[in-house]
Amino acid sequence: MTNTAEYPSYLECVAGILGHANAPLSVDTLVEQVKDQRPTGKGVRSAVYQAIGKLYQAVPISPGVFGWLPTLLKGQTLRHPLNKLEVQRGTLLMDELEHATFFPEFFQDHQPDGRLVRLHLMGGPTLEVHAAVDQETWALRLGQEFVDWVDQAGGSAYDDLLIHVLDAVDGEYSLRLQPREVRQEEKILEHNLQLARAAEAIVTGDRKSRSAMPVWELAAALIGRGIYAEPIPPDDMHYVLHEHSPLRLQDDLGYTKANRDHLRREHKERRNSPARRAGDMPSQDGGEGSRQGAFHGGFFGRMDSGHLGEEDDDDSGFWDAVEDNVVDFSDMEETQCEGYQLYLSEFQSVFPEDEPLSHMNYHLLEAELEMLVGLEMEFGYLMPEQDERKKALSARLFIDPDMYSGGDWDQSDYGGPPFWDN
Repeated sequence: MTNTAEYPSYLECVAGILGHANAPLSVDTLVEQVKDQRPTGKGVRSAVYQAIGKLYQAVPISPGVFGWLPTLLKGQTLRHPLNKLEVQRGTLLMDELEHATFFPEFFQDHQPDGRLVRLHLMGGPTLEVHAAVDQETWALRLGQEFVDWVDQAGGSAYDDLLIHVLDAVDGEYSLRLQPREVRQEEKILEHNLQLARAAEAIVTGDRKSRSAMPVWELAAALIGRGIYAEPIPPDDMHYVLHEHSPLRLQDDLGYTKANRDHLRREHKERRNSPARRAGDMPSQDGGEGSRQGAFHGGFFGRMDSGHLGEEDDDDSGFWDAVEDNVVDFSDMEETQCEGYQLYLSEFQSVFPEDEPLSHMNYHLLEAELEMLVGLEMEFGYLMPEQDERKKALSARLFIDPDMYSGGDWDQSDYGGPPFWDN
């Protein structure tokens, strides 16, 4: 019998192969390369998958294809909204996404290491720093040189810091300031929505038996999907998910998809909050009440295991109503129709610049969708053009057609998740 102790473990083989690969590899390729390094049996494919599951840096790219996190990070760009404390003290507080970007190995066992990262400040000095802890949060202490650099560049709190990965393997990064006045809001919003949809698909497709997906795993998966490969990155990850998706943090466990009842309650609480009544809700204009002031500082990774802090009470939330500046509700029936109000809220969140359907047209299309679902239930299938029409209506109305499968459906009593696969 061969003594397998003489050979590297499957975990070591897979980590070494992916770590030295210049591009993502399929499981078939991994299996073949593992066979070159150690004896294998009939269960080699299963053993490779098990090894991948134990390696945080082994990131899924597509079904059956995996990349190595430090390799995938090269060329990606993150947006970090600065706050007053960071600008004054020269400390960069890291959330899980940024922690994984600067220290890709940390979340394998949540143990700090001596990794040194080099930050090339655009038009300024190069700083070499280790991971540190500030206010029970993982951080980079950049010191007075960073403070002076921000000041000389005319930067201030609520400006954005763009973090570009030059080489995560060697720990090389570049940083540049972007004043809030020159933010390309339309492009950023487009990428925010892409991030939100990708995150929801990742969390929804999570096959592990757990109540929520850890934030650091979600962050790695988003990197694997190339969400940050564009030169104009989306906003802060936590802000985007809370603002543009039904994903919510579950204690310190991670992200899970909230049901419609939870989101409706959240929406009502915010509408009735003192800040909302005073018209002091966070905006997208980069001011004091913007995404930075509302979110940044409330979602950082805790020093103990990368867990999150509590949410800030001043965030605007995914269910902000379209009240005074979108539709003039002269029809009392329209204002009392909860189904239409939910549609308006979701439409405004996704397409803030477009004109929503009227109340009557919404129900006209809703009736058509219900009719198509009824035909599918009666006959067992739909013709291709009917099926395409059903999908188009579902996406346009933000209604999951499965809601109708139980017979008569009252949207106000529905407690399941909203339809978001559009």
